[in-house]
Amino acid sequence: MPKLVTVVGATGKQGRAVIKALIGDPNYTLRGLTRNLESPAAQELRNQGVEVVEADLDDLAALKAAFAGSYAVYGVTGLDGILANHDLATIERIEEAWGKNIAQAAAETASLQHFIWSTLPHASEISGGRYRLTNHIAKNKVDDYIRDNAELAAKTTFFVIAQYHSNYSYSAVSMHLIPSANAYVHFASHPNDTPIFWIGDVTRNLPPFIKPILEQPDKTRGNVVFAYSEVQTSEESLQIWAKAKGIRAFHVPASAELVHELWGNYADVLAEMWRYWGDYREKSWSAPGSTIVTGDDLGVTGLVNLAESFKDYEI
Repeated sequence: MPKLVTVVGATGKQGRAVIKALIGDPNYTLRGLTRNLESPAAQELRNQGVEVVEADLDDLAALKAAFAGSYAVYGVTGLDGILANHDLATIERIEEAWGKNIAQAAAETASLQHFIWSTLPHASEISGGRYRLTNHIAKNKVDDYIRDNAELAAKTTFFVIAQYHSNYSYSAVSMHLIPSANAYVHFASHPNDTPIFWIGDVTRNLPPFIKPILEQPDKTRGNVVFAYSEVQTSEESLQIWAKAKGIRAFHVPASAELVHELWGNYADVLAEMWRYWGDYREKSWSAPGSTIVTGDDLGVTGLVNLAESFKDYEI
């Protein structure tokens, strides 16, 4: 009998990648959760044969009902819909509540054998409290909530996904055209030799990880799976982008204070993450007290390189 995999955020980037990985495989059936059953994205999923269910992450009862019968649940939280309307402290509380609802619903799903939770490293712990990254904190609190439930923790893959290629389009770390020079600049409050771990195009490079995670549970459950396609310095990454576009690009050093002044709290979250990578380098993706499983450990193949990811992407 096919195994039911339920995907939270099925119309988002990660959710679509999970569905892409499993669609058409007779070993799996798919259920996708969305807030809006009438959206074009939801209709597209139905056209692919995905069962689409409406569920709000604020509604624990709805999540429990949506997870019923699932062999596996893919849990992810996204902030795109709330960034503009709340301060950072409120956003953290909202995302934490969403994540805990997903985890609680998973814990109460009798059929569940595998919970994949999309998270990020414990930057505060790794940096000894120096960095408190907003886009990490809520997810880390959910990590702790999961680990406090030994039965759920034993079923959970803590899935850490590296930098998207599309992050180059976001404010404080985006590219800025200088028309007089016919070139782009990247304002950097991090060193040029900062190692950047990339997943690149998540719609193409995340799917190859999904089946190996599900089909090698002895390696993945209870552990951290770190998904990345390659590592390049910040300068190397910028030049790969520039070459893919046939343009010139330069780093322009900027202080953390200037970046914050120019772009404000929300935009500085990404820039601060890059500063964290610059200070803690490879250690910034570590998982103290946990086993990290990589794509090499799982036999992941078929990843596209960063140049290919950038080729058709417009900022």
